[in-house]
Amino acid sequence: MPPEDDITLTSLPAEKGDNHIPFEELTNFVDIFDVIKRYYVEPIDNGTLIENAIRGMLVRLDPHSTYMNEREYHDFIEESEGVYAGVGVILDVKDGSVRVITAVADSPAAKAGIKTGDIISQVDGQSLNDMSSSEINQIFNGEEGTDVTLTIQRDETLFKIKLTREIIYVTSVSSSLLNDNFAYLRITQFQEDTAINVAKEIESLQVKSPLNGLILDLRNNGGGLLDSAVETADLFLDHGNIVSIRGRDYEEKFDAEAGDLLNGKPIVVLINEGTASASEVLAAALQENNRALSIGQNTFGKGSVQTVKTLYHGGAIKLTTYRYYTPSGQSIQATGITPQIPIGSLKLQTQKKNIDDKESNLPRHLEASNAIAPSPKSNTESLAMQDFALYEAINILTAMQLMNKLTPAATTTPENGSKPKPEPSAGTIKTQKNYW
Repeated sequence: MPPEDDITLTSLPAEKGDNHIPFEELTNFVDIFDVIKRYYVEPIDNGTLIENAIRGMLVRLDPHSTYMNEREYHDFIEESEGVYAGVGVILDVKDGSVRVITAVADSPAAKAGIKTGDIISQVDGQSLNDMSSSEINQIFNGEEGTDVTLTIQRDETLFKIKLTREIIYVTSVSSSLLNDNFAYLRITQFQEDTAINVAKEIESLQVKSPLNGLILDLRNNGGGLLDSAVETADLFLDHGNIVSIRGRDYEEKFDAEAGDLLNGKPIVVLINEGTASASEVLAAALQENNRALSIGQNTFGKGSVQTVKTLYHGGAIKLTTYRYYTPSGQSIQATGITPQIPIGSLKLQTQKKNIDDKESNLPRHLEASNAIAPSPKSNTESLAMQDFALYEAINILTAMQLMNKLTPAATTTPENGSKPKPEPSAGTIKTQKNYW
């Protein structure tokens, strides 16, 4: 996602090695610049030539490093606030192709059925090959109500979808109370205030009823601010490493502080192929510290960190500066996180026969005498009817609660069971996903 409000890196760690500017080699650039200015078939202004040269330097580094001119940077800031005009897709630009990480819930892309893994080859007939992420951003975004046609490849099928741009509202955190006092918490992206909102949602549910466990849904969460993911992990971890970042000659570790918002209650984390970047940091931190059980599908596998640096004359560059490593020291770059319990994207209807095979559903069954009245039907089954992974998460969480398999060490959590709410992060290490 685009970084939130504070996206300027005040200083980068000093790097060792050869950092001198190669003035002699730059004479080649000056010579080529002069030849183009003098002899190119069409007139071209200096600013365009310089901007193209800058883009060329960054686009050849990796899929996530890019240059943003002043207008693109302005749009970038707007998107970081979670409100923008577009079609609602999160994309990964790699090796000249544009792949869908996920479609934002209730967006035009989601309503049209665009799926994780779809390859978008053209927009309005224009090829996206070898474009930078900021250039693609300009093509996808536009005025509300305007149309755009995407050419999509899904497996061996090539087809077109016409979408109308809308104002996209990205809500970072939502929650509900499930059966047996289990909390369901969904995080769609990591913004500056995500950890604060997670704490508020948990505390709000705890006011209604003491919680017995948590289902943390990180599916189709394309990432966001690394600081925010670290703060969110710290809410549920009493100790241990959360993540480490390593640059060329720089390393920093982020460790959990004492206190657990749930006081050791069991957690199940839902992940899938759309779980990327900062959300993978959170999932790995909880899984590898034995604080949660992960179920679902293998995650996306984005293990790099981008830093945004504003430029003196306007605009900014987004540069890959670090790789991140899970508590076990593993990089998930291009490999992802493997869930402890793999579950495909099935629906409960495919398993419904087993649910209906009980005495009370048989024709002409005998009525019970002195039977205990069944409890009112909860929202669990109606929610799970469309989400088999969630249904299984509830079953697993119930078993975990009964067997008490996840029991962290004694904590120093305050008596009210809550961890102090994190302050909005003033940190400078950001991860990045691209919203369009």
